[in-house]
Amino acid sequence: MFQFRNVRRYQSAAVGPAAGVRVRPGTLGQMARLRGAINIWFWAIVGLPTLLSAVYFFGIASDQYLSEVRFLVRAPAKTQLGGLGALLGSSSVPGIEDTYAVSDYIMSRDAVSKLDASIDLRALLGRSEGDPLSRFPGVLGLGRGDFEALYKAYQRFVWVDIDSQSGIATLDVRAYRPEDAQKIARTLMASSEQLVNALNDRAHNDAVATFQREADTAQKHIEAVQTQLTTYRIQQNMLDPKSASTGPLELVAKLISQQTAAQTQLADLAKNSPHSPQIPLIKTRIASLGQSIEDERAKITGSNNSVATAQSEYERLNVELNLDEKALSSAFTSLESARLEAQRQQLYLETIVQANLPDYPLYPKRMVWFLVVTMCCLLVYGISWLLVASVREHASA
Repeated sequence: MFQFRNVRRYQSAAVGPAAGVRVRPGTLGQMARLRGAINIWFWAIVGLPTLLSAVYFFGIASDQYLSEVRFLVRAPAKTQLGGLGALLGSSSVPGIEDTYAVSDYIMSRDAVSKLDASIDLRALLGRSEGDPLSRFPGVLGLGRGDFEALYKAYQRFVWVDIDSQSGIATLDVRAYRPEDAQKIARTLMASSEQLVNALNDRAHNDAVATFQREADTAQKHIEAVQTQLTTYRIQQNMLDPKSASTGPLELVAKLISQQTAAQTQLADLAKNSPHSPQIPLIKTRIASLGQSIEDERAKITGSNNSVATAQSEYERLNVELNLDEKALSSAFTSLESARLEAQRQQLYLETIVQANLPDYPLYPKRMVWFLVVTMCCLLVYGISWLLVASVREHASA
């Protein structure tokens, strides 16, 4: 490298002979060394990397074909909020969160593992058409061939871009053969659709599971109450306590009517014929009817084995059964509503542009990358030249 002071000295020396000024013999040697230094550093920083990049991009780099897919995940439109809720609410596109979820899956290790198992991704990325630097597993096949190396290679050939305004995702797949690029893209879309279906199934099951458990619980409770009712009827030897109490009640009513009639007859006889021989018989009948009435009433409302006791337990079980039947009906209604809501909120993977079969290799961008490498090398050389010149300038000051 050289100094700015030396450059000025060399310039004056170059002009000197033309003006008749004497040039020292060492000056020409210094200028030659300067040109040599410049050439060495220029070729080291700019010439050699540019030459290598030209050899690689124009002589070694393999053609890569691009297959493109555009898709979006549709979701039900959310209820619009009014007033302050509309101002504070999110303005994002419905379903874009699920589109990001699908994008993350495409770029995940799970997708790579599924691709490798279904279409032998290792063979597709390691085609013989690929150049030694870009194909899997690496330079001349000496690179790592494990799953992590495959995943890193996959990230060089597949990427997803999402438009936040429209929610449309673009999947780009590169491969050394056009049919390979199309096959990888189609397989990824099929796997993504399976992922969306799995998300739908999970949401559907979560929404329905709670109401299904409530319906099952109510149904089991109804079965238990019905079993208790059957056991109770067998123990009481009656089908329905209400029907069983109808006979005794009617009999009591008839006995009371007969007792009333007998009492009326006794009153007439006592008034018109106080010494009639029928009066004792009528009194005996009235007493007998009264005893029968008491006995029948005891059957209805008397001891623990009475109809009233049986009817009380029966009504309790019957009310419990009716409540459980209403709960079961409500649970079935809620279950059906949950199923309809789950169906309405399903996600859909819509493929807008199908995976195409490319007929012309779009990658690598040979001239673009060659110019990028050249410009970067020139920039590094210029910055290095300025830094070294500045340091020497200050060192010689």
